[in-house]
Amino acid sequence: MRTLNIRHPAMRCVAEALLDLFPSGADISEIGTDAKPCLFVSWRTSGTAGQPGNIAWGVHYRFEADALSLFDLASEPAQQRFCEHVRDMSRHLKFDYADRDAVSLKIVDVPAEMVRDCMNTA
Repeated sequence: MRTLNIRHPAMRCVAEALLDLFPSGADISEIGTDAKPCLFVSWRTSGTAGQPGNIAWGVHYRFEADALSLFDLASEPAQQRFCEHVRDMSRHLKFDYADRDAVSLKIVDVPAEMVRDCMNTA
């Protein structure tokens, strides 16, 4: 398994839940500030320069700061539900490597309300 240099437990949980959704060479990093914490997954596809498919790709997960605080208070089952919710959101991302005009950066907002919902689910 890849080494994850991620200090916050919520982002580590999410990162571990996402590992198999992205190429094995993808880099997963914690970025941003404490007020605006983020998780960034990035990778590059191979190919001939200037041709479709040779591009850097990334997914920027933006967490509301309250989401991380709430995660710390949640039970382990609620934490796992939260990570699965973020994983489900990520499954729907489409990366069209053959499209020269493809959007190579996706942004996923992770609201605090998602953690609250996971905590309230029995």
